[in-house]
Amino acid sequence: MNHRLHPIAACLAFPLMGMGGIALASTPGQPLGAVVGEATFVIGAASILQEDGSSRALDRGAAVRVGDRIETKAGGHVHLRFVDGGRLSVRPASRLHIESYSHSAQQPQLGAIKFRLDEGVVRSITGSWGEAARERFRLNTPVAAIGVKGTDFVVRSDMERTAASVYTGAITLTPLANNGCGASVGPCISGHEKLLSDDMKGQILEYSRRDATPLLVATDTVARSARAVEITAARTEKAQPQALDDLRAEPTPVKSLTSEQKAVEVAVYTPPVAPVAPPPAPEPPVTVAPPPPPAPAPAPAPTPAPPPSVVEPSVPVQPPQVTQLAWARNPWTSRAEGDSFVVDYETALKSGWNRVIGNPSYALFQNPDAQGKLPQEGVVNFRLANASAQFYKDAQTAIEAVAVQSGALQVDFGRSLFQTSLYMASKSVGSQNIQASGNVSAAGQFVPTASNANLTGYLNANGTEAAYAFEKPLSQGSLSGVTLWGR
Repeated sequence: MNHRLHPIAACLAFPLMGMGGIALASTPGQPLGAVVGEATFVIGAASILQEDGSSRALDRGAAVRVGDRIETKAGGHVHLRFVDGGRLSVRPASRLHIESYSHSAQQPQLGAIKFRLDEGVVRSITGSWGEAARERFRLNTPVAAIGVKGTDFVVRSDMERTAASVYTGAITLTPLANNGCGASVGPCISGHEKLLSDDMKGQILEYSRRDATPLLVATDTVARSARAVEITAARTEKAQPQALDDLRAEPTPVKSLTSEQKAVEVAVYTPPVAPVAPPPAPEPPVTVAPPPPPAPAPAPAPTPAPPPSVVEPSVPVQPPQVTQLAWARNPWTSRAEGDSFVVDYETALKSGWNRVIGNPSYALFQNPDAQGKLPQEGVVNFRLANASAQFYKDAQTAIEAVAVQSGALQVDFGRSLFQTSLYMASKSVGSQNIQASGNVSAAGQFVPTASNANLTGYLNANGTEAAYAFEKPLSQGSLSGVTLWGR
């Protein structure tokens, strides 16, 4: 089979926010326009095309209704939370239609949850309605029908191909052509369906119009194809309890820095410049009479030559050593030029280290032997040990390495605060920076309150090392990378 889909970048963490007062009765046959959820996280450009044809920008907290079409541009990303607790992440350059979202405990045959992914990438975690009536849950793409069985799964599709992976639970994928599956709900059983479950590790389901049935493709086969769909079924919640916890954490909204915060960052990160004294005024020339010629002196006795002076060589300042924290790239993330300090995800899992945080592209691991607790006082200026960054033209394709030039990270342990800046540049994006500040949790995680990027950070057990990953939307794409810091 010819694998031509771009790699899927895993979706950002799903929020756990409440519905902001939105309520909906569990009644069958919900009409078009019924409010069924809200947007809990929006970054970049996203819009809603409503059933009446009107379009509006999608903002955080906006209600979503049956019949809405959610569209994200390059660099745009949306999280939706539905009334039953279901969660959906719509990745950049994607179009999703909410065709139905209803439930009735008395008449379950009248309820249905149905989405249509016209293009792009989505991740779905089933809510209570989907769990109660799994035979009534469906996600269609232009070429395939996907039925779910109470699950957490990722789908990438375009007009020619569909590929899917499963984190927990199971799905069935069936070709749509000539079998009447398009109008139905739930799993489509036609004799050409294929099952993928979370215990089928290392495999994805893939289907294109040229195929008779979906194919189970091993991830090592996928890796050998330069343009393949690099979706990998993550380990189950039992094997990776922390991974699912991270997926259900609320991401911090991106905010702009206030003038006062910018002034603080300038004061922290701009080195003081010593004042330059003005040159002294020239003195008037003084005329001095020439001295009389000296009397001839006796020739001095020869003296031994001094020993040659020894010039101590300058010792370059070495970057700090980080030994307790390590970054791993997810299977769908390409290796950035110069990121030799980042290991493959499977390598990190086999090392026995503990996964502590992560974002769609990277996961941070900590040495299980790390001991100690965070300091309760003091301000520490960390030094940059390693960093790498990439420019993404779209959600799946990294096209250029971005050089990280300098950075600063300060942690105030007494007040549980952090602030950081990172400066980088490349031919395509020019000069770029990451600016963020916020709180440090008791567990050592960074909780940004002001940032120009989506930042995920962590301090090791005793507060001697730090790390953060970032993802910054740009008008022409996005900037993604990781950093390691020591003292």
